[in-house]
Amino acid sequence: MNRTLVGVLGSTLFLSAFLLFWCQPMVGKMVLPYLGGAAAVWTTCVLFFQAMLLAGYVYAHLLGRVASVRTQIVIHFALLLAPLAFLPLAFTGMGERAFSHPALTLLSRLLGSAGVPFFVISTTAPLLQNWLSRTDDAAARDPYFLYSASNTGSLLALLVYPLLVEPQIGVMAQSRMWTIGYGALVVMIALSAGFVWRRAKSNRTSNYAGNPHEAKPALRTRLYWILAAFIPSALMLAVTNHITSNLAAAPFLWILPLATYLLTFIVAFSQFLKVGSDRVSRLVPAVLLTLFPVVCADVIAPPGLNWALIFLHLCLLFVGALLCHTKLAESRPHSQHLTEFYFWVALGGVLGGVFTATISPLVFRTVLEYPLLVAVLAFLRTSPDKDYKTTDADWNYPALVAVAITIIWLLFRQTNIDTDVTIPALVHTGFVFVAFKFRHRPVRFALTLLILMIAYNITLPQYAESAERVSVTRNFFGVKKVLRSGRFLSLMHGDTTHGVEDTAKPGLPISYYHPTGTMGQIMNSIGRPLGHVAVLGLGTGTMAGYIAPDRRITFFDIDPQVEVIARKYFSFLSKCGADCNVVIGDGRLELQRFPPHSFDMLMMDAFSSDSIPAHLISREAVQMYLSKLAPDGILLIHVSNRYLNVQKLAEQLVIDAGLVAFQRSESAGELSKEGKSSTNHVIAARQIEHLGQIPEMPGWNRVTEAPGIAVWTDDYSSLLELMRWH
Repeated sequence: MNRTLVGVLGSTLFLSAFLLFWCQPMVGKMVLPYLGGAAAVWTTCVLFFQAMLLAGYVYAHLLGRVASVRTQIVIHFALLLAPLAFLPLAFTGMGERAFSHPALTLLSRLLGSAGVPFFVISTTAPLLQNWLSRTDDAAARDPYFLYSASNTGSLLALLVYPLLVEPQIGVMAQSRMWTIGYGALVVMIALSAGFVWRRAKSNRTSNYAGNPHEAKPALRTRLYWILAAFIPSALMLAVTNHITSNLAAAPFLWILPLATYLLTFIVAFSQFLKVGSDRVSRLVPAVLLTLFPVVCADVIAPPGLNWALIFLHLCLLFVGALLCHTKLAESRPHSQHLTEFYFWVALGGVLGGVFTATISPLVFRTVLEYPLLVAVLAFLRTSPDKDYKTTDADWNYPALVAVAITIIWLLFRQTNIDTDVTIPALVHTGFVFVAFKFRHRPVRFALTLLILMIAYNITLPQYAESAERVSVTRNFFGVKKVLRSGRFLSLMHGDTTHGVEDTAKPGLPISYYHPTGTMGQIMNSIGRPLGHVAVLGLGTGTMAGYIAPDRRITFFDIDPQVEVIARKYFSFLSKCGADCNVVIGDGRLELQRFPPHSFDMLMMDAFSSDSIPAHLISREAVQMYLSKLAPDGILLIHVSNRYLNVQKLAEQLVIDAGLVAFQRSESAGELSKEGKSSTNHVIAARQIEHLGQIPEMPGWNRVTEAPGIAVWTDDYSSLLELMRWH
């Protein structure tokens, strides 16, 4: 083995992978503001990057059919010039139709900007491995080991970006640095090509230890590769959706599932870590039986425990992806079919992305794809018995389990004995024990787990929500549920309440807007009419309960489904009538259409689940808000958040803008029984007298200094300083 040749090729693959996986969070962060900071922006971006990876593998496969490696090198160097027309990467607005077709709009914009550079770099891994297999070097016998070098570069990029790049450097500076990195990659590819040029063989055969004319992979094998790549790709995006929809759609959190996914590739294709699918298969039953209730319940733990729960989801992803990727590594073909193998793997990855990012939101009302994918994992296990054959008992026993679950559930509904949590816990333990006893029969175990997951997916949310589901809808912007608990009707986005109405007192503002709370004080203590109020974030439209004869309220919301829900199930907007207007679109972009000084108060309450749309709480956003406020206008920011210290950021922004600000944290106390929620607000104005009686009222604390974090801008934001770690 020529160590110099292998070292140069490995370094080139490492750099190309590093750039690819630096590009993904960087581009995602660039486009995130244009679609309201929705978590689905990242899954759509991943789908796009998977599609470009597939296109790169198709190109590498077709180019690999050229007999002369030297001819391939010449053709590829012409392609390496194409990205120069698109660098450095940058984005502008999405256009007016973006919110009607957000996924398609985002994909088209990505294609016209990052598509060509990402496509060109994605060709590097399969192409250089194929070039190595066409040399006379001993390493040409099995060039797949370079796959681990490539994935190591990818993993390092995902670690470096949130810890070193994002907290320190704005996205435009990142883009310029990435352009320099692309130039370095071109130099490395040229160096690699020079070594290959000298060592290239005159024919298309390789030195692989086996039959150099091995038959093409069978159709069944190709379908198997697609399936084994489909499941971990779809599962990775499902886990990402679950995490980011409740915390924040930001690179720091996007990277956790993606890094876990890549780590399994490294382990599976490593020459040093001998981890086979049979060993992983023995681990799978214990992991699935331990964690499947967490998947079916579809909940996020309270602050302090949420990181532990996220860790469990990542463990499940790791084991599931490792099972699939070890099977891929074990079934990899002769090196002459290397580029075809990567094509089928990439195709499976794209189909997984399509399933999770585009099909699932259209087909499923809830995030049903996650438990389905987890259930399918059990069917991919390797049997410990080489002579294993399916029998009738493998179908009959799971059927008996299904009958038992049905009977027990009907018993629970008729007797309500499940109100004692000990009873459901004992029943759960019994079913888990039975399923575990089936672990040596893969089909029997998989069918039993599937039945358990279907049952738990139907029943567990009822326990978690403690309410009747009136309506469930889903689109690009997430899952919205209308729940009824006694006389209270509430809107849930993810696992966060976005408004409550007391059906016994329709139109009365409660929850975060209770008359005895912060909003009641503000609306009654400013000392002057607030003639026109802007509210970024509609929810149930509860703020419409503060309508007055001399007041208009304009709501802004990016999700058209939210307006439909607010008008159909809640009475706030209907009671407000023509004095309330709803504008569908990104709040910041739509506000820009209004003339200067249009509003007397602007309230920022646009949270998707509990996540933060970063572009709505930046220095430039605050300056734009002030331009739309009257000279004595008020800026109000709702900073309640379970996972992020939004108050610290809001205080930094208002001090940076030179405003006079006060903060109030209020506990609901006994009034929680009447639908009141605990809240935390920051209120600001240009001069203290514009705040009326607020500065003298108890509970309001003057914001006198910034908390010592870097102010967010449209170019820079970092969540690390805001995370609640306990």
